[in-house]
Amino acid sequence: MKDLWLILANIALPLCAGITFFALARYASHIAPMRILVTGEKTYKGAAWGFAFFGAYLATRPLQILVGPHPMPLVINCVREFCMMALFSPAVFVAMMSLCFGSDRIPRKLTYGIFGLGFVLGVLFVALNVRAIGGSEVIFWLGRYPAYDGIWFKAGDPQSQALMSVLFVIRFIDPLFLLLLAGVIVFRHARHYPEEKGAVYDNMPKKLYYLSAAVFSFPVSMLITGVLALFFKIPNQWWIYYFGALISGLLEAMSLSLPLRRDVQVSEHAR
Repeated sequence: MKDLWLILANIALPLCAGITFFALARYASHIAPMRILVTGEKTYKGAAWGFAFFGAYLATRPLQILVGPHPMPLVINCVREFCMMALFSPAVFVAMMSLCFGSDRIPRKLTYGIFGLGFVLGVLFVALNVRAIGGSEVIFWLGRYPAYDGIWFKAGDPQSQALMSVLFVIRFIDPLFLLLLAGVIVFRHARHYPEEKGAVYDNMPKKLYYLSAAVFSFPVSMLITGVLALFFKIPNQWWIYYFGALISGLLEAMSLSLPLRRDVQVSEHAR
């Protein structure tokens, strides 16, 4: 039963969450031409790319644990985390800024700065991650096939423990803080949606509330996972943020599927 739970948590759940975001990326690209005048060009382009990168991040968790022993889990993990920090969270942040303030009001310098910060933090994370992780262990068996993962929290030396704390701080900045800030911006925009626009696009506040909840879900689940590991010594509860990602995807689907106006009779899905 223990191995069954670990298979569900490390393979089935990440794959379900990843497939959800791949579907969202396709759908965002599909409806972009119909909503681009209202939300701005960067919003749906950023969302589609962000969904695609996030889907790849989630769906490659099984690859990380099934490709063999150290150093392969570490290599795959570094690629996944770098893409998360350098591509996904900056794309989502820029998309949410564009949605709330208009793509024409987002300076290129800000966009380049956000992606530059993500790139620098991603490189720093990878460099420290390589130094912190010195091996792997079998976490469960898939039939006769072993699934390996890196020893993130079991190194006993003080240097590795200190590096784990630094890695937590880096992840707190990106993606956790960036995504939380994006969620706050969207939530505030929903609460203060302009009355003149709300009279025409009367479903927008509801869409924005769903969207803010979706943006909050993943970083909050990451924060819970990190706090459990660092402060309560309960490590490797990765399933929490894969579950948070799945909830995020479902909320995002609810937001995207709502039309801009309540009186729209022709579904955008049928286009």
